[in-house]
Amino acid sequence: MHKVSTFTLKIPRDLTEASLSGAGLSIVAALAMIFLFGMELSTYLAVTTNTSVIVHNSSDGDFLRIDFNVRRVDLL
Repeated sequence: MHKVSTFTLKIPRDLTEASLSGAGLSIVAALAMIFLFGMELSTYLAVTTNTSVIVHNSSDGDFLRIDFNVRRVDLL
């Protein structure tokens, strides 16, 4: 019994020939990937601080009570 492997299969010639439009598309895709990687890396390395407090109204219109327990020894 003959075992067929992917190394023995023949690829059609039109899929293996280089073309100018294929080369251009490959270059544009590579540049786009490098640009996107650079943008993601710069965003990841950027230090940002975002602080927000949102108070949600309850269904009867009262505000949610929030108590902060701050001790003086925590501030030193």
